[in-house]
Amino acid sequence: MHIYLQSCTYFMEIIRLRSNDIEKARWDGCVHYAPNGNVFGYTWFLNQVANEWEGLVEGNYESVFPLVYRQGWPMGKELYQPPLMRELGIYSVNVMSEKRIETFLTAIPEEYRKIDIMVNHTNKMNDRGEYKIVEKSNYFLHLNDTYEKIRESYSEELVESLREAEDRNLLSVSGLKPEVIADFYRKYTRETKNVDYSFHAMQRIMYNALHRGIGFGGGIMKQDKTMLAVHFTIYSHHRALRLIAVESQEGYVSGALSFMTDMFIRSHAERNLSLDFNTDKSSQGPQMFGAHPTYYYQLRKNTRVLGIL
Repeated sequence: MHIYLQSCTYFMEIIRLRSNDIEKARWDGCVHYAPNGNVFGYTWFLNQVANEWEGLVEGNYESVFPLVYRQGWPMGKELYQPPLMRELGIYSVNVMSEKRIETFLTAIPEEYRKIDIMVNHTNKMNDRGEYKIVEKSNYFLHLNDTYEKIRESYSEELVESLREAEDRNLLSVSGLKPEVIADFYRKYTRETKNVDYSFHAMQRIMYNALHRGIGFGGGIMKQDKTMLAVHFTIYSHHRALRLIAVESQEGYVSGALSFMTDMFIRSHAERNLSLDFNTDKSSQGPQMFGAHPTYYYQLRKNTRVLGIL
């Protein structure tokens, strides 16, 4: 499928490609160099999380838009946001103009009569009647200052919790295997949906990240080797993305997750890096560390008869 847009300033062509027909190097190059790039848009990440996906491509891979889909019930395809993938959207090395966004949205094939996706912060648009737009939040903490300077923004409650954790002589461990992290996640996560799916998908993601040298797994344990909290972090686009960060009930009482986060900040301070908490506004943890909210957007549209056909 080709869609063309011509104005007094530029000419634009969008091509629809199946995932198997996409030139991975060009696609990943666009995601890598796009000012709004993130790890979710890489083909390798998409392949580990999405059972089926295709892409809309502008020109010579100047802009790309992954479309993750599934067979809707009782009929027809639908676009959706799979677990472990916070946001996607249009990635571009060009200016993310409202006209570019509108053209890509228009290029979404009509066969997708139900759409429920998350798009990145640069895909913000004016109100569009055919879409319901909901603003979502995430938290980032810039790590370019000294640890002492960053710690000045910690809440008093957090500082006290860290003192108590230090008194417990908790141990920081690194190099945890993906299986260990995934098992801990499945046992202690507070998520109630797609736990088994995420359990398998996160292992695929972790092994791919380790293979590429951009992943790191660690945790916090007691002196008797009881694991209290684990994390897996992926480094991309000057960000450290918390793919997984979970603690047990005992870990919660011990302040293990806060202690683990503080240890990460301490070891990464004074770097051109931001900690991506990969969470939402319902979590108070990032705010206690002085993290700042950033926004992305949920786009919802349903043209099915009675919402189902």
